[in-house]
Amino acid sequence: MSIKQILQDQFNNCYEENGWFVALKNALANVTVEQALWKADGFDHSVWEAAYHLTFWNERWLKRYRKEPLEPGKNITIAETFQAPENPTEADWQAALEKLYSVMDAWKNILENITEEKLAEQVSERYEAPWSAPLANINMHNAYHTGQIVVIRKLQGSWDAAKGVS
Repeated sequence: MSIKQILQDQFNNCYEENGWFVALKNALANVTVEQALWKADGFDHSVWEAAYHLTFWNERWLKRYRKEPLEPGKNITIAETFQAPENPTEADWQAALEKLYSVMDAWKNILENITEEKLAEQVSERYEAPWSAPLANINMHNAYHTGQIVVIRKLQGSWDAAKGVS
């Protein structure tokens, strides 16, 4: 199996197809705005905040890949990447999901068309690893936060075990 095939397989399992764990789309299926905003006692983040965090980092790496400019001169804290608006509507939540899925669909398309040469290419002068390294880390990062979303949904009683985890 090639590096490209491994990364595609990992990405598909993280995003759309349950494998050893629940995929992101299944973890977020049928979440209402109220459920997205809910926080369990002792937990730092809501489903919405985790989804925002995933959108933020996947989009940031997508911009790097496309050689699009990032916000100049802004040091972003991890806490700033976990956000949810005050008093959002169901339409706001659906728009947030659409943005996340749009970014993820862009990555899916890239991984379908990426070459082994591009995967071996150095990311940048500052980031000396080949593109395969951050792409593998993105997949692990997505799986980690998707697991958090499932745990939050289990705690709030909104998880459907038929989606992949009992």
